[in-house]
Amino acid sequence: MTYDLLIQNSRVADGTGQPAYQADVAVLDGKIAQIAPSIPADCARQVLDGQGLVTAPGFIDIHSHSDSYFLRDDRGESRIYQGVTTELAGQCGSTIYPCPAEHMDRIRQFAGKEVEEYASGSLAEFLEKVKRDGRKMGTNLAPLIGHGALRCGVMGYEDRKALPEELAQMEALLRRDMEAGAWGLSLGLGYTPGVSADGPELQALGQVVADFGGLITSHMRDQGLGTPASLEEMYEIFRRSGAHVHIAHFKASGKAAWGKAPEFVENVRRAQAQGVHVTADVYPYAASSSNVTNSFPKWAIHGGLQRAVALLQDPEQRGELMSQLERIFVTEQDGRSLYVVDTGGMYPPADGKDIWQLSQQLGLSMAETVAKVTVETMAQAACISFCMDQGDVDHMLSQNDFAIGSDGVSLPFAPELNAGKPHPRNFGTFPRFLRLARENKICSLEEAVRRITGLPAQIIGLPDRGFVKEGMIADLTVFDPETVTDKATFENPFQKPEGVRHVIMAGRPALLDGRQTELRLGQFILKQQ
Repeated sequence: MTYDLLIQNSRVADGTGQPAYQADVAVLDGKIAQIAPSIPADCARQVLDGQGLVTAPGFIDIHSHSDSYFLRDDRGESRIYQGVTTELAGQCGSTIYPCPAEHMDRIRQFAGKEVEEYASGSLAEFLEKVKRDGRKMGTNLAPLIGHGALRCGVMGYEDRKALPEELAQMEALLRRDMEAGAWGLSLGLGYTPGVSADGPELQALGQVVADFGGLITSHMRDQGLGTPASLEEMYEIFRRSGAHVHIAHFKASGKAAWGKAPEFVENVRRAQAQGVHVTADVYPYAASSSNVTNSFPKWAIHGGLQRAVALLQDPEQRGELMSQLERIFVTEQDGRSLYVVDTGGMYPPADGKDIWQLSQQLGLSMAETVAKVTVETMAQAACISFCMDQGDVDHMLSQNDFAIGSDGVSLPFAPELNAGKPHPRNFGTFPRFLRLARENKICSLEEAVRRITGLPAQIIGLPDRGFVKEGMIADLTVFDPETVTDKATFENPFQKPEGVRHVIMAGRPALLDGRQTELRLGQFILKQQ
């Protein structure tokens, strides 16, 4: 037998967490065909020398926003160079489908101008558009359905409970897309319009997801002091529906919550002990990245981001919001903790500055500065928020049953092709975690590999990826365990990680000797019913 590809002389970290072992790995017809102590080189058409390297399953990003980024740049550079082969996309309630036919204008607006032509009434329609246009992508995408998109399509941004007929319509749209192969539902309860949903709405949608054995990922309603109540909301979805609930980018956000990570983790442990099917992912950074209004009290965005703008523009209504912002932005450190990445050309003076710097330049208080950025950009400014304590981050990272997700997107490395300086998590999450595991003794190499391969595959329910095992899809990442590291920083995020040598997707090289190939091997991975 002649194999298509053979990796010789490497150690295999197979994704289970068990000790790595020396072996050769042979690939045929896109699958792992043989794993053996020694396979002769003349048995394969292409041979890679893995001496001193580790062969692992292709890394799986369990929290990705890459959804439609391949429509802008099909290379997926910031993913491939990290060793990522598969991404669970459509997170935090945001997808560009589904939508009732009579309200397609809503989903096009929700999608944004760059990809509005691909906004679709259903997952199946979106996939058909991609196929029709021959669009390629660098990584595999496993799609979720965004609750925010569902609600926007059916109800717009109305800040109220769903009527019975509206909820029935959301359930029908979700059921149709689950039948088409979606892996579950994502919630963005800190964002509009998801922030306006109540428990019964989420539980009813959870029942649809449970019917298909899917999962519900959640950007929770509160990730700070309100975390216990937010977790309870997720547990209740499970209790009422039976749906597996997954806590996205678990954290202790905001100074008032610093030091509470052990308490929040223990909360999850108690729920798991009581039989709640709840899992979590974390990322290895102390900063988040979102819209400028993410620092606002949630009531200010009920009904849409433009409500925050309207409140700030109304002399009679802005007082309460401004008083809360004044309590949030008190010290210089508070101002320096919010960095404006990009204003989309709407307010260039703010680009690349933190709120403290900009306030000094404008001669305004920091609260007034945040308000001005919000109004000038119509609440569209992208920001990085240094909102976490490193000790809390380290505690979350130390939990071996928490998977690692980037909360990032697929971006090119060329600065001129990006808007501002995006969060370095887009470019370095997985090599960074492997480095931190090595340097800080967070866990063994094998356990670190499991948390970015086998564990996310099991959480998602991917049946044929996540492990180096005969018969599995040959998605493989080959890296140097001693040198693998991130290079991206907040000051210069556009730096490729080091130590990832080869990335194989379905048996073909996406990255070879540290350089991306011309192949675009990504596919949509759909859940089989």
